[in-house]
Amino acid sequence: MSTIKVSILGADGYTCQIPRIKEGMKALGHILTKDSPDLIYSNDPRGYEDALKLKEKYPKAFLMFNFLDVPWHMPNIEKQAELLVKHFLIKADVVTVISFKVQNDLSKFYNKKTHVIYNPMKDVSYDEKIKKNNTFFYVGRVFDPVKRFSLVREAISKIKDGEKNIKICGLKDPKFGNYLGIIKDEHLNEIYNSSKYVLLPSKAEGIGLPMIEGMVCGAIPIMCSDNLTAKEFAPSDFICEPNADSMVKKIEELEKDYENKRKMALKLGEKYKIQFNKKNIAKNIIDIFNLR
Repeated sequence: MSTIKVSILGADGYTCQIPRIKEGMKALGHILTKDSPDLIYSNDPRGYEDALKLKEKYPKAFLMFNFLDVPWHMPNIEKQAELLVKHFLIKADVVTVISFKVQNDLSKFYNKKTHVIYNPMKDVSYDEKIKKNNTFFYVGRVFDPVKRFSLVREAISKIKDGEKNIKICGLKDPKFGNYLGIIKDEHLNEIYNSSKYVLLPSKAEGIGLPMIEGMVCGAIPIMCSDNLTAKEFAPSDFICEPNADSMVKKIEELEKDYENKRKMALKLGEKYKIQFNKKNIAKNIIDIFNLR
């Protein structure tokens, strides 16, 4: 693989995807630069405008826009999506999406070919030496209505000592359970491995990386049936209806056959550890660039 110069744009913080994509590119031996890049890649809309400006400056560069999701719950989303396509996506040399669900959603507004490239997961892996000494784990934005943390709160409150046995990681404190704030990958890896269940009751996700990361670490994810992306990556064994009673019932079912279900999660995790590895994600981006 020949070395290329890559400019990567978009949201670039610890909780975002770009740091891992950059690490993947460096691991492949490519050069990260905004000076005469061969490839301009924007992982999300916050980088689209800067990417277009860079393309104007270096017209020979290959422009790739990644699309994360169609947030159907937002007002006037159809109009907003049409404007995003008109002002940005239509000007890209190629558009990528992060799941087949998102690909199908975007096809309602964008009639050109798109490529599915998953977002990279965090640096987590299965560690059989870590004991399962925590029951529930939640990672995400607790005050985002789409994430439905209220469903977690209601379900866990129905379980004896449930609130004492849930750890929560995210930007804001929900004043419920054991709140950890934002944690480093090493600590995150430990908690995934030590937790029996990862709760992800969102009504919609582009991917839902905690689901993937949980399975990689041998934790069983529990998602809701109206989250179509969950069905793309997880078996029905891990999916409940979007209400607290169904979530509690699902936990009770899984408890009766926990070891076998955990092995099912681990088997999927072995596959996803490769598919969602940051180096492989970077390689997938470069492979599309090489098809130009």
